[in-house]
Amino acid sequence: MKKGFVLLLTLIFVLTAAAGCSSTKTASKDEVKATTAATTAPAATAEPVKEKKKPRIAYVAGITTDAFYISMKFGAEEVANKLGVDLIWTGAPEWDYVKQTPIFESLIAEKVDAIIIAPNDAKAMNAPLKKAMDAGIPVFTVDTNVSDESAYVANVTADNAEGGKLGADTIAKLIGNKGKVLVMGPKPGISTTDARQAGFLEAIKAYPDIKVVATEYCDDQATIAAKKTQDVLLANPDLAAVFATNVVSGAGVGQGLKVKGSKAKIVSYDAGPEQVKGLKNGEMQAIISQKPLEEARVALQMAYDYLNGKKDVKKSTVLDNVSVTSENVDTPEVQQWLYRTK
Repeated sequence: MKKGFVLLLTLIFVLTAAAGCSSTKTASKDEVKATTAATTAPAATAEPVKEKKKPRIAYVAGITTDAFYISMKFGAEEVANKLGVDLIWTGAPEWDYVKQTPIFESLIAEKVDAIIIAPNDAKAMNAPLKKAMDAGIPVFTVDTNVSDESAYVANVTADNAEGGKLGADTIAKLIGNKGKVLVMGPKPGISTTDARQAGFLEAIKAYPDIKVVATEYCDDQATIAAKKTQDVLLANPDLAAVFATNVVSGAGVGQGLKVKGSKAKIVSYDAGPEQVKGLKNGEMQAIISQKPLEEARVALQMAYDYLNGKKDVKKSTVLDNVSVTSENVDTPEVQQWLYRTK
């Protein structure tokens, strides 16, 4: 009887254990897959940081072969490298709006982010610049300008009227406040040289014994300037001085005076290597230097800021000029503003 009781207890224990095992849940195939996927999935990673796109800013020189605009190129490159700008430097080798226009319009087609330009004509370049603005490409004018203020965001230039006055005062001092004077410019319709001429003619009125005998244009060609200077000398052999409103005019005037053996004084705009050389060897008595490197720096910084949300820009920024003579040409104050070609 005792043996039977032990067997009965053993049977109950086995049945209870079996019942307990049967209550354990078996994972399905789908649950196994899900668990496996969760444990083997790679950890989430942050998205790669996209590199900021460089702004593409085009700089259209008034003429690519002139020391003034070559100096501008160096100033623009300096700022472009600092800001990380993709700078496109371009332009025509001659001062001609007919050649400048297709270069400008090609930049519109390329959809550059902004354009800085020295317009070759104050009226003829209104339409191309307006076209860029209408296409959403902000335009900044530098050195020269156009007559339609809606065709550009802002302008950076030298104080050309003040430069003309500076030329008048310099000539008056050189010739003892009396004598005959010739004014030679490239062509009418260029905002900068028009302003220089107007500033000179207005300022020279303060010297009643100085007479402007002629105002001539050379179509921005030195040979024509030389010929016209010789023609004026034929009628006025006692010519005392000439004010040339740009570098090409000044070079031609110098040639014309040399051919005729004239001792007339020359005050010419711009301070390129040839003008500085002429000043030092006595071919010119003074040159009016602008600040092309600084103009380019200011214009490029302004365009960059505008593209980065700074829309409240000054419409006109005007820099002063420097009168350079043989007495001050080698001083550090003046040296920094002389034009560079390399």
